[in-house]
Amino acid sequence: MEEQRLAARAALGYTAASLDPSVSAEARLLAVVCTLRVRRSGVSSLPRGLVRALRLAAPWDAVQELLEVGWLRDVRVLGDSPAVFLPELVGRPWRLRAGHWALRTLGDRRVAALGVPLRLVALTVAAWRTGPEAAVVLDAESAARGCGLSVAAFGEALDEVGGAGVLSRWLPAPAGLIVAHVPPGAG
Repeated sequence: MEEQRLAARAALGYTAASLDPSVSAEARLLAVVCTLRVRRSGVSSLPRGLVRALRLAAPWDAVQELLEVGWLRDVRVLGDSPAVFLPELVGRPWRLRAGHWALRTLGDRRVAALGVPLRLVALTVAAWRTGPEAAVVLDAESAARGCGLSVAAFGEALDEVGGAGVLSRWLPAPAGLIVAHVPPGAG
C-alpha cells in the first residue's frame, strides 16, 4: 500500500505543479486520477464505471476544462470508452494499482459523502499517511496548492473532513506544517 501512496503523492504533486490554481476541484480530481491510471503509452482510459465512481457532477465539463487550460491535448475513444492522452507521461511507470487505491479511498463512505473539493483534501491526507496509527504530516502550502485552495481554505476543508470522521483532529505545526490524526480504520 505504501507504493500506491507514493504514486498518489507524485500524482498530486504533478497535478499541483501543472495546473493553474483556478482549475476547478472536479477537473483537478479527474486530473489526479488520470495521472494515476496512465499507461506507459501515455493513455489513461475513462470507462463509465470510473467516471461514475468519481461522483463528479459534470465529468465531461471537467474534461473540457482540462482541454481548455492545455493540461489535456487529446481525447480519444478506446473501445467504447473515452481516453485521454498525456504525452508528457509517456513511458512513466505509474501504477494502475495506485489508481485503484485512490478510487477505494475516494469510495470510502465517509469520503464519498463529501463534496469534490473535500474528497480531494481527504485523498491528499490519505496519500501522506504512513501507517495505521501514524500522524500525517503535510506541508500546508503544497497540500493546499495541490487541492487548488489557499492555506486558510485548506484548514477549513480539514475541519469539514474531520467533521465527516475522516480525521480525528489536525493541528498547525511549526515551519508551515500540518499534523493530522486519522482515526483507526480510516483511509
